[in-house]
Amino acid sequence: MISLTIRSLKEPIPEPQLPANFTLRQVRDQQNAEAWVEIYNQSLIDDCNHHALTVEHYKYLRSHPTYRPDLDLVAIAPDGTFAGCCECAINPDSNTRTGHNEGWVSQLGTRRGFRRIGLGRAMLLSGMRQLQAAGADMAKLSVYFNNPNGALQLYESVGFHKLYTWISYIKDV
Repeated sequence: MISLTIRSLKEPIPEPQLPANFTLRQVRDQQNAEAWVEIYNQSLIDDCNHHALTVEHYKYLRSHPTYRPDLDLVAIAPDGTFAGCCECAINPDSNTRTGHNEGWVSQLGTRRGFRRIGLGRAMLLSGMRQLQAAGADMAKLSVYFNNPNGALQLYESVGFHKLYTWISYIKDV
């Protein structure tokens, strides 16, 4: 089951608190392609529907006209390792069509070994602040109801609430 969750960005967003000696920065698109693909694949390895991303597909996705590097963040560990990623998006065409002004938290993940230290929360809050600064009034994200890493609880702890839930059946062919 997948839940669509939503949170107003008009309400205050807590200040992100990164773990000691971690840094958060925007992705340097082509320069960081391999490292971003690695962190994406490593952080979503426990996802029940994970399909490995390739550098070629990453570059293709970054060429989309709505991609915004200012909404694509990575957390860097003290040793220089990409420890987590938070990619947000705003689709102007969809917002025009619906009359809403919303953004999406498209990807949020932390690499094994960097979980349960507050990194995911700090990245999520930073992503929400980026969406807010870009003019979005609402943030949405989808999450597997049975995510083994407690993602739903994280999202609810910063004010997201379930809008609706659906069941998705998947069969590899």
